[in-house]
Amino acid sequence: MSSQSAKVLKNRAMEHGEAKWIQLRAIEWRDPSGKERKWEAADRTTRNGDVDAVAICAIITRPSSEPHILLISQFRPPVAASVIEMPAGLIDAGEEGDDGTRRAALRELEEETGYGTTNEGGQVDVLETSAIMVNDPGLSGANMKLCVVRINLADDAAEPVAKPEEGEFIEKHLVPLKQLYRTLKDFEKKGYAVDARLAHLAVGLELASPQGMFKI
Repeated sequence: MSSQSAKVLKNRAMEHGEAKWIQLRAIEWRDPSGKERKWEAADRTTRNGDVDAVAICAIITRPSSEPHILLISQFRPPVAASVIEMPAGLIDAGEEGDDGTRRAALRELEEETGYGTTNEGGQVDVLETSAIMVNDPGLSGANMKLCVVRINLADDAAEPVAKPEEGEFIEKHLVPLKQLYRTLKDFEKKGYAVDARLAHLAVGLELASPQGMFKI
């Protein structure tokens, strides 16, 4: 079942007070010149602590192959397209601080891809947990942290089975890390949308590589 087979059936403006998961805010602020201004923003209503969500940059290594980055695709109704992105999810109550973020990251990773806390024939290490990062600061106060996860697997380790929640239709993709930029271009040609944060990572890898697409 491909996420690209999903489609939007109706798209309309919501009435005031109808939204369940987000809220609109009217912000009054003063700019550096002293002039008072107004801004409109949208926030999640699901935040339990300081952070809304966690994204996971998961690198899969096996002795006989180059490192791969673990990506997913799923249909995103706001953009009416299946989107290639890193695994991610909301942080639940009780998952505060860096330790809580790491637990959330491994939980979401296992739900969405099967990789995570119970891999057989391998080892899972959280290498980095970022500070709080803002997602789309011109539109929303939504934020997240990023966890970098390394998963070392034996060559004969079985492909794990995802444990999605009801209503989740997620596909996983293992992409050679050095080919991320080119592979995302290929996904675009196949009709997928690409998450901007993932695209930024791909461009950064190309800029850092002497063999990359960009010659600075």
